[in-house]
Amino acid sequence: MGNLQVKNFPDELHEVLRERARKQGVTLSELVSQVLRREASKPSVEEWLAELDKVPVREKDIDIEKLMDEIRGPWPEPDDAGR
Repeated sequence: MGNLQVKNFPDELHEVLRERARKQGVTLSELVSQVLRREASKPSVEEWLAELDKVPVREKDIDIEKLMDEIRGPWPEPDDAGR
């Protein structure tokens, strides 16, 4: 198993992570490994964009005005006080 050393690590962040690890009942090394494993499992922005390019685009004619009218609902009738 490899070692990882982080230089110039902010003291306040170190304390926050130590406290979080303590509350979770794990060591700081275990917590950092969990966080890094989770981060490493995510695609990079470039990978995500490449996958996004593969998604077929469904082209539809969308009437934005009609859609907004449906969302907003009917306009209220003006009352006598507004005249």
